[in-house]
Amino acid sequence: MAKKFVFKGENVCKIRLVSSVAQVYPARLSQPPNRIYAGDGEFHENRSLWLQPFDFWTVIYYHHANIVTINARTVPVTEDSIVIFGPGVRAGHTLIGERTPHMYMTFNLPAETGRRYAIPSIVQDAKPYFAQMRRTIDRVSSDIVPAFSFAWQLLHDVSLDPAYLRQHEALYSAEEFILRHLKEPLSVPNIAEHAKVSPRQLLRMFRDEHHLTVRDFIRKKRTQEACRLLATTNRPIKLIAEQVGVADLAQFNKLLKQETGASPRVFRQMRTKS
Repeated sequence: MAKKFVFKGENVCKIRLVSSVAQVYPARLSQPPNRIYAGDGEFHENRSLWLQPFDFWTVIYYHHANIVTINARTVPVTEDSIVIFGPGVRAGHTLIGERTPHMYMTFNLPAETGRRYAIPSIVQDAKPYFAQMRRTIDRVSSDIVPAFSFAWQLLHDVSLDPAYLRQHEALYSAEEFILRHLKEPLSVPNIAEHAKVSPRQLLRMFRDEHHLTVRDFIRKKRTQEACRLLATTNRPIKLIAEQVGVADLAQFNKLLKQETGASPRVFRQMRTKS
């Protein structure tokens, strides 16, 4: 399904189509980003897997054809397309051809209240955004405000009908609460209270949507964030364990081995060599 929208830039209104949706993310847009990183360059190798931080979005403008993977879904991407990687997704891309120029923005969305928007993962034929994104990135080191505005407006522009989102609003509230509080003790009753449902309803929603118990979902998200931190930072293992809510190192070792087959130290060594 596609959606028309009007993009206003350079005093010209441009109409185009949002591509068929590979995946849709919920986003609160009542506040603009307040942290952002932006730049451009070329990819020199395939990236079979990276893990998005739970508090950051990444937008990549691909000048080249590409194959993108988002949470095990593989989607071909045409030249001059934008791919949006939502918080917490497992992502990757495979190069096609020799030239791999791209532009990127990684930013947060601090809003914790307000309506949720449905954000598509892929926007084909994104040329109407090229000039403004190019100018924004070129001046980001001297003036970061336009980058905040561009990222915020982009998500507003490409957002889809809320019907694309899941039926249960409470499930989004529960997931968001879990991801924002991974380092804290989490229980079914307090998650249910935040989502304004009963513990029984919460358990049923997670079983129907994720085929997991709430505790299993929490464990997987803690493991995923731990793996990301082990692979992308030099933080001590003990500190990483505390950041994902598993202060006991023996329990943290057991958690990683159950999910990855390797201890935290061995996992870090393998990811460093790969």
